[in-house]
Amino acid sequence: MTTNNPNTDTKRINKITLNQLAKDIYGIEVYCEHIRSVRRGWYLYNADEMTFIGININEAFLYLETRKVSKPNVVTDTIAPEELLNILIEKFPDCIVKEPTKTRPLQRYIHKKIYVALDKKYSKKEILAALAIYVQSTVYCEILANGGYRIDLEGKSCEEISQLHQDDARARLTGEKLMRPVKQKKVKKIEIPLPIPELDDLIVGKMEMCVKISGLPADSKTLRNGWEEFVIDANGEMVKITIRPRTWKKLQTALHEFPVWVAHIRGKMGNRIKSGFELLTPGIQIFEKHPKV
Repeated sequence: MTTNNPNTDTKRINKITLNQLAKDIYGIEVYCEHIRSVRRGWYLYNADEMTFIGININEAFLYLETRKVSKPNVVTDTIAPEELLNILIEKFPDCIVKEPTKTRPLQRYIHKKIYVALDKKYSKKEILAALAIYVQSTVYCEILANGGYRIDLEGKSCEEISQLHQDDARARLTGEKLMRPVKQKKVKKIEIPLPIPELDDLIVGKMEMCVKISGLPADSKTLRNGWEEFVIDANGEMVKITIRPRTWKKLQTALHEFPVWVAHIRGKMGNRIKSGFELLTPGIQIFEKHPKV
């Protein structure tokens, strides 16, 4: 006894449901489209990337279903830097203090340790914003300029203040440099692909493939009426070409009469063959190559 799974029933899956599933997984910028040329089937378009996801819509749906993962809830509430600084003073009294006279330079990249110590409750960006209030002050720069050692979260000395950082602090005290603002993470610009136009709005174009050869294959096969068939390895793509007897004779003539020559074979991409495709209606131009003087 077999049970039909409604999620894999091709009668219930269409392009709309397929696109909706893709958007739920990858975001609103992606879409699915069926292609009838090259490798026929369904493809997922995500930015500039094109991924084959199935021969039919059923396979495409199953492909996306296997990549569907539950996403954790994203916390959108943010905390004010001043409020978070007070929390840090309370949580790490041996390191971050309220009394200016007890201030000591903090360990470099200490925000990462705070992030882990607080169980990742606050983002690194929020922690940096709070620490900026603490370290971007005249008192902190004066202490940093005097040199000495930095401290970790437990208040223990962990690393010596470099001369470069001392000079940098003095430059900020004298006004030669401005206090550093909180670093803002650059937001990667998302390129939204152009929408697929309607069939009536499409511009008709012509696509041709060009294969160049400078020799004749030894394993060509003669077909009915003298037509010649051979296969060429074009950068790892196998291309099957069938030409007229008259054209084959021109190639043989070039082979015997020209010391160096090249033939341009142009045509349309046809049916797929093993590791390649067939070149339809090939047209050939032969050129003699002369050595450079």
